[in-house]
Amino acid sequence: MNEPAVPAPSPPTTAYEAFLDTQRGKPSAAACEQWADEHAGDPAQARALVDAGWLTARSSRSGSGAAALALFRRAADGDGEHRLDARVGIVDQLYALGRTQDAERAQEELRTCLDAEPAGSSRLRVIDDMVEVLAETGRHEHALTWCQAGLDAIAADEGIPQAAKYRHGLLIHRGFLRSELGIELDEDDLAAEAEADASLTQFRDSLLEALSQDPAVDGPEDAEAFDGILLRWVRDDFAAVRARWPESTASYGDDYDTYAARLQHDAHAYSEAGAARIRIVSATLAEFEEYARRHGREPGAAETRRAFSEWHATTEHPERALLWPPARNGPCWCESNRKYKKCCGAPARN
Repeated sequence: MNEPAVPAPSPPTTAYEAFLDTQRGKPSAAACEQWADEHAGDPAQARALVDAGWLTARSSRSGSGAAALALFRRAADGDGEHRLDARVGIVDQLYALGRTQDAERAQEELRTCLDAEPAGSSRLRVIDDMVEVLAETGRHEHALTWCQAGLDAIAADEGIPQAAKYRHGLLIHRGFLRSELGIELDEDDLAAEAEADASLTQFRDSLLEALSQDPAVDGPEDAEAFDGILLRWVRDDFAAVRARWPESTASYGDDYDTYAARLQHDAHAYSEAGAARIRIVSATLAEFEEYARRHGREPGAAETRRAFSEWHATTEHPERALLWPPARNGPCWCESNRKYKKCCGAPARN
């Protein structure tokens, strides 16, 4: 029986997404800013400026903080939902520049803006980002206040899209923040923590069992005997991958952020199991299909994906195999255009 055709990735729905396609998902700050300048009034102009702001903030050149702040302020003055994301960037850069009082005033302004916004997942996204920014800068009391505001918003309307995902993430954040502040955890905090611990333990135990059955490994205690290799499908192929293997939803999740969080979780499990080093290798669905064809492997088999990830990381494209964890101030491995420490490496996510 022939394999079903792989559905093509969804075409870009906006001019800005079409632009990002031309950049192969890795635009420069200058390119994003230029696009924004050339598309004044476009609904995605603020998003382009926000992307330019984060890319600029991530650079190490002199004056990058002030330049990023200017880009975020331009975006905040525009229209569309991403003007709120820009205000998160403003707070982050004001703290980075040592302007604490200005950063706290910017937080108050953002709270006022959010109060005027209708309930929705975009509002929760902004709150979640603020929690990460404040937790990363060590302002745990402020972060806890924002965290509770997000949980209160979900409690008031659990019909918000992705409410369950945000609630779980915010509870993890809240437990971390309360622990840091010496505040006793409540039942919800403990339940979220226990769920995360149980999931990590289950993966670690299954990994150790698999290693014990591998004749190439003397035993789980032989820390130098194995590497942890994690296959990461690129963002642009995520929808097609889920369509290719519908059963993958259980492990990949419904969106790329959830998928990235689970890969981060699995990387931690490899570390707990004693991996000498952990590598995350990026690949496309087309590369996988070509591998299966050339090597006569069954594309639908999970074992083929495991073999492909090892081959891709060690033979075909070792230059794409990133050591985990990356530098905290370096770009995150998930292609979010954010620093690792403010994305998958944020303390409350780990």
